[in-house]
Amino acid sequence: MIKVLKMMFFTLAAAAQSANEQSSNVQAAKSQAANVQAPTAQDAGASTAFVQAPGDAPHWTVRGGLTVALHPKAIHGEDEGGPRGLIRLGLPLRSNESFARLLNFIAIEPVTRDGRRGFSELETSPTDGKQGLRFWFDVPRRGESILRLTIRTEKFANGAHPFVIAELRTARPDEVRFEVYAEPDSAPMKQCILTATMGNYQRLRRLRLKNRIVTTAQALPQDPGSGFTRHAIFPLKDLMRDGSGVTVEASGDERDPRLLSQTLPRGLFWAYTGENFTQYWRQPEPVDADLAAVVNARKTYWMSQIPIPGGKSFENFELNAAFHPGQVFIYGVRRGG
Repeated sequence: MIKVLKMMFFTLAAAAQSANEQSSNVQAAKSQAANVQAPTAQDAGASTAFVQAPGDAPHWTVRGGLTVALHPKAIHGEDEGGPRGLIRLGLPLRSNESFARLLNFIAIEPVTRDGRRGFSELETSPTDGKQGLRFWFDVPRRGESILRLTIRTEKFANGAHPFVIAELRTARPDEVRFEVYAEPDSAPMKQCILTATMGNYQRLRRLRLKNRIVTTAQALPQDPGSGFTRHAIFPLKDLMRDGSGVTVEASGDERDPRLLSQTLPRGLFWAYTGENFTQYWRQPEPVDADLAAVVNARKTYWMSQIPIPGGKSFENFELNAAFHPGQVFIYGVRRGG
């Protein structure tokens, strides 16, 4: 999980194809991805729709919506904004705010065919030996209504070497569309998981499925102590589906999160002061046949004995399926619970 950030603030499935076949498929998909460019636009139109932070920083905002950033640029402020190896997502956390604040992180966790899972925020960089793999943006493909950001990463210890395209659209400003691919030198991947890592921040406790809402206590009744619960897995048949695809939603259960946040130690990062948001993952059609929603939970904040006010809440939140080049996962937010 987000080890460096939390320590600082706590004072702070196998496939039948051979590896060569996958590599061939990957390169073809990669070529296809490169050719899917944003529409051509006049510079003026594009510049008003998408804003990059000064100094060519790895920090982009779609007008009226989400901000996507990478280390070392914080969503808001001049510090590094947390650890490497995470995609930072933010927006104004209160309706009267004009600036974005961090809401969640997205980690990249590829699983190779031998079952080894990589952890982008916890692994040691092969370049400088520091914790957290280095992420960077290629030159963006920027149009009047679509911005495509290719996120490159260092190779994982298990040999996986994915890359991700993050797409922002003016038509859906509160979503980021992620497409997952493999570099030519990547070990064959069984899955390439994109997980939202910080549900404890907003204290997400309600998971909306097809015909029901499941709480943290119902999905994960065990006591995790100061660690994590096991994962709860909800298969495709349990997820909401309409003509556009599949969606799973997570939200809090507090009328005003600021009230319980006031019971936490002064200055603690985890004292969430934003409004209620519904955070969701969705996959558009065609949906992967093995798609599942996966969550775990904690009752204390990471690397501490500080109880989460109101009790256990979801921490990691993701959609999982067997990897294939060009696989799409969309993360989004909606004000209100």
